[in-house]
Amino acid sequence: MRETTPSPKVQDLAAIGGVDAVREVPSDSATEPQAADLATVWQEVSSGIRRRIQPELFETWFRRAALVSLGENSVAIAVQNAFARDWLERYHRAVIEESVREALGDAFSVELRIDPELALPAREAEAPSREEADRATPAALVQQGPATGGASLGQVAGSLVHGSDVGLNAKYTFENFVVGPCNRFAHAASVGAAESPGAAYNPLFLHGNVGLGKTHLLQSLCFSLLDNWEGVRILYLSCETFINHFIGALENGNIEAFRNKYRNVDVLVVDDIHLLANKERTQEEFFHTFNTLYNAGKQNVLSSDSPPKDIPTLQERLVSRFKWGLVTELEMPCYETRVAILKRKSRQRGRELPDDVAGLLAERIDNNIRELEGAITKLFGYSDLSGQPVTADLARTALRDVFSARRGGPTIDNIVSVVTEEFGVKLSDLQSRRRTAAIAFPRQIAMYLARKITRHSLEEVGGHFGGRDHSTVLYAVTKITALIERDPETAELISGLLERLGERPL
Repeated sequence: MRETTPSPKVQDLAAIGGVDAVREVPSDSATEPQAADLATVWQEVSSGIRRRIQPELFETWFRRAALVSLGENSVAIAVQNAFARDWLERYHRAVIEESVREALGDAFSVELRIDPELALPAREAEAPSREEADRATPAALVQQGPATGGASLGQVAGSLVHGSDVGLNAKYTFENFVVGPCNRFAHAASVGAAESPGAAYNPLFLHGNVGLGKTHLLQSLCFSLLDNWEGVRILYLSCETFINHFIGALENGNIEAFRNKYRNVDVLVVDDIHLLANKERTQEEFFHTFNTLYNAGKQNVLSSDSPPKDIPTLQERLVSRFKWGLVTELEMPCYETRVAILKRKSRQRGRELPDDVAGLLAERIDNNIRELEGAITKLFGYSDLSGQPVTADLARTALRDVFSARRGGPTIDNIVSVVTEEFGVKLSDLQSRRRTAAIAFPRQIAMYLARKITRHSLEEVGGHFGGRDHSTVLYAVTKITALIERDPETAELISGLLERLGERPL
């Protein structure tokens, strides 16, 4: 092997953790510093970063980052997803490079990598590989208590196990979740499940329309578990992935391997569980998976766009089990909560949203949290490109398309009010998964009117009616349009509804 002489910066580093802890090696050498030494170096680097940026920015973007490689003249820092990598690359690269130079005493090139597991804060110096963690026996993961004073879930570091198809977003923590009357109970339940997994609120079933914070709470729960329960193994995936894995296991004759994978974890988190509808064989398999985990004291966490009783063709025994723990809904955020969300989201971007602008946006945008976040992104982008400060007048200009969809004409809420009164149904009926004619027809009419009168997209309309996709809304619009053309009674009905909404009849 080719010999090299350590440079002064590496000699200084070696003194931190021993002469062999960190050493300069040729680029073709396989020798790497130990994880404990990398952690020591990262502590020095992160201290420099912390001094150079605001505390909330550090907590948002660097709290879960980690130094994963130290070469002859380069370092690699792991973050959890592409969003975090791109954000650091764009806004914080200079700070990172300056802090690395300060810690190492020389100019190092910095590489930002995506690695959800390496970026986890509980990573141990000799943590096993993903494959080794998957082979760990359930006996090694018996819950003993929070990771304090030596009590732990086992010897392996906490992780999302192989098969999880969701990358955790560093922004989605309990600390960053804005609590209001619309979501206080769901937030408290999620915190409780994270503090006592398998005991409190098992299963935890979160439901609500698209863009109201279900994903944020699911990921916050995972982050909290990984922070506080040493060795916890979490399988976090969409229901669609569960279905596809099960079909693949049936086709390949690997059903036992499938069962071992899903039933030997501490926490199972499944998003969009309503996709089990109409899939009888998969429902049966999930029923047995749920029972195995529940009886072993493991935590089940599920999310859906509707409560269990409204998921069509869901087996009664599954509905019953989903209600064993706690079923809680996330509702539309009120005005005060929307203002708080806007202020929090803007600070996460390193900006301060003026109070009058936050009030204007909260008043005009009341559909969901994602739309609020999109408005902030568009407003700040417009401000940067135009070189103008963020003011109420600039917001009216930058967001005129968003505001015009809600000003002057009827809103979706107005449409829902008229339709529910006409047909004697409730909003919860229109947002449910029920497909009876008494519910489906009014829902289709409401979707048609929403597309005809408002400027909401197909996706936005679908989100208001139980999280349905754009194809469902398009089908409803096409069907009602065809009925109007060939059925005089339907045409008369629609004309009457339009008049009640202050619009011109057909």
